[in-house]
Amino acid sequence: MLVVCVAVIFSLGSMCQTAPVSQTCETLLKPLEMKTIDPLIGKWSIIASSNNQPGAGTVVGLFMDNIWSDMSPGTHPDMLKDTLYMKTWDGRCSSYNLNMTLENNKLSWTYVVPSSAVFLPTCPDCLLTRTSTIIHGNTYSSLEFTSKRRELSASDLLQFKTQVDCLNLPAAVFLNTKTEHCPESTEPLPEMEDIYNKTIALMETDIFKFFLRATDYLIKKADWVGWL
Repeated sequence: MLVVCVAVIFSLGSMCQTAPVSQTCETLLKPLEMKTIDPLIGKWSIIASSNNQPGAGTVVGLFMDNIWSDMSPGTHPDMLKDTLYMKTWDGRCSSYNLNMTLENNKLSWTYVVPSSAVFLPTCPDCLLTRTSTIIHGNTYSSLEFTSKRRELSASDLLQFKTQVDCLNLPAAVFLNTKTEHCPESTEPLPEMEDIYNKTIALMETDIFKFFLRATDYLIKKADWVGWL
C-alpha cells in the first residue's frame, strides 16, 4: 500500500510521508543478477516480510517469534537446500527443508505450492526476495527481507519499507531479532507438509478469506490507534 501523506507544518519546517516517486521505485525494484548460488550460501535471519495473501501477515505476526534459514549447496551446481527453523511465540521450535533451483536469476521451489523469486537491491549481507506464489489458481506476491546480521540500520529498514510501498503490499511484519534462534538440532515435524497443505486450503476458502481480511483490518486499526 502506498504511504498515506500526512502533512504537519510547523514554523521550523514540515514533516510529510509521501508515496515513493516512480523513478525511486524503478531503481529499487530492478531485479539483480544472481548467476550462482554462492552469495546465497550461509545462515540468514528473517527480519521482516510482507505478503498480500489475506491473513498471511496476521498469522506470522501473531504466532511467529523468529525464523532463520540455513542455505547449503544442493546435489547440482544450480540447486540449494534450505532448512528453515521457526520459533513460535510460546518458544516451540520446528524446522522444514526446501529444495530450490537457481536459473536465469530466479529462484524456484515447490513446497505444497509452486513459488519463484527474484532478488531486489538491498543492504550488504542482506537478501531481499520478491516472491510469486500460486495457490489454487490465485497468484500472491510477497517481499521477504533476510540478513546475516540481526541488527540493521535505520536506512536499511527504510529502504525495505519503501520497496514494500512501491509494490503496494501490506505493511511488513517484523520478527523478533532479540530472542534466541532455534538450534540446528531442531527436528522437522513429519506432518509439517500435511499441516501446511491443510492450512493453505483453509485460508483459500471464501468464508475464511472474509474472516482473515476482517482480522487484518482490525489488527491494522488497533496498531494505528496504539492498542498494539
